[in-house]
Amino acid sequence: MGTSVIRMVCLSLMITLGFRHILSKKIAELSALQQLLIFAAANLCAVAVAFPDHPLLPMLVPLIILLLIEHMRFWPTYLAHFIKGSAPIKKSEPRPRSYVPPRIGLSLIENGKIRHDHLTEIGKTQLWLRQELRKFGYRNIHQVNYLTMDSLGNFYMDLKKYLR
Repeated sequence: MGTSVIRMVCLSLMITLGFRHILSKKIAELSALQQLLIFAAANLCAVAVAFPDHPLLPMLVPLIILLLIEHMRFWPTYLAHFIKGSAPIKKSEPRPRSYVPPRIGLSLIENGKIRHDHLTEIGKTQLWLRQELRKFGYRNIHQVNYLTMDSLGNFYMDLKKYLR
């Protein structure tokens, strides 16, 4: 019992320190290699704890190899900078993105009438607007009470009550 507890504490510290970069991310953000490394390391640790009467070294060597694989993936970038004679890569702090509020859609039709000024602002013609309405199954512009188009090209439409 005591051997299992000591093994579990030592192996969990080893995994936590060795895979700290991977463990700080969500599973969905990990690459397939990283997921495979974590899965293999967890299996090795489970076997080492489940069989305390077996020697630890045959289970510890593959775990160390997995840790080296994870850390060696970053060596080529560091070596490339040392060969060029520059300083090693330092992690830069992420720049805060400037907030750009979404552009409110331009009204293209108001009260069944086309807004020509907004059509020219987006570089479209009345013919284009009529063709777009036909795609939605509307032939008469007077059926549409309000139509806007956002910056992504999505239409939002409010129809008038059924015309007689």
